[in-house]
Amino acid sequence: MKKVLIITAAFAVAVLARAAIQPIEGTNVVGFTDIAAPSGANTIITVPFEACMSNGGAGMLSDMVATYSLTANADAALADQLIVLTTNGAEQVYYYYYNHPATGWTAINTEVIVTNGQSRVITPPAANAFEIARGLGFWIKRVATSADSTVYVQGQVTSSKQATLIATGLNLVGYGSLQSFDINDIAWTGAFGTNNLSSLYSDRIMVGKGDGTYTTYYYFVKRAGAPSSSYYDQFTNKWVLSTASGPALPSRNVPAGQGFWYHRRGPGPFTFRPDGE
Repeated sequence: MKKVLIITAAFAVAVLARAAIQPIEGTNVVGFTDIAAPSGANTIITVPFEACMSNGGAGMLSDMVATYSLTANADAALADQLIVLTTNGAEQVYYYYYNHPATGWTAINTEVIVTNGQSRVITPPAANAFEIARGLGFWIKRVATSADSTVYVQGQVTSSKQATLIATGLNLVGYGSLQSFDINDIAWTGAFGTNNLSSLYSDRIMVGKGDGTYTTYYYFVKRAGAPSSSYYDQFTNKWVLSTASGPALPSRNVPAGQGFWYHRRGPGPFTFRPDGE
């Protein structure tokens, strides 16, 4: 079972303030969870928390992903980095940040080639001004010299239900859970699967194995007209592996805090509501 450290905010404040300051009363709960992120590899992570004391708001990147145990360097190429796939107007862009020893997560300007050989510079917002909504997935890129293979994410535990937009094409997303989970134990209303046993047109998700490689699952829908007692009932409306002998259910859970690719091939976007409507 995934280990998550939970601290009641009111208790923590009371201990730190001692008797000199009136403690803050409340039920806010903050948590920390660790995610395996090996050196020399990219790992998709997600933050299963919201901002502390925010009444349900998104947290800032600098607050949600701890730099503790990560490699810092004044040279961005020698430091651990965060890479966020986001939108700038109608365009999808990547924002890059590196772990600077003095300033923590620090934005990196990137140059993008556009039409006619022209280029433009993308300047990300400061990490302490960039909101990371629960359910968004992004990469952590570890340098080969990183000694610790763990990254920590943190924030306020929430009981609100997740609602994450899945756009057409590739999406980096995650499930805001504090425990590991079976992808077929959560709701996927809106996921698309063809009914001809083909994986070529169905939605698919790609989940990291922890070593820099991925396992691909397809959304399976039973062939139209097939009898209800058929072998394929157990796979209908589920994520499956495509094997030489037919579909197979996942054999491992996704760890808490680990994100994944969602490749939307169905008609139009949908909202991912893993806890139901």
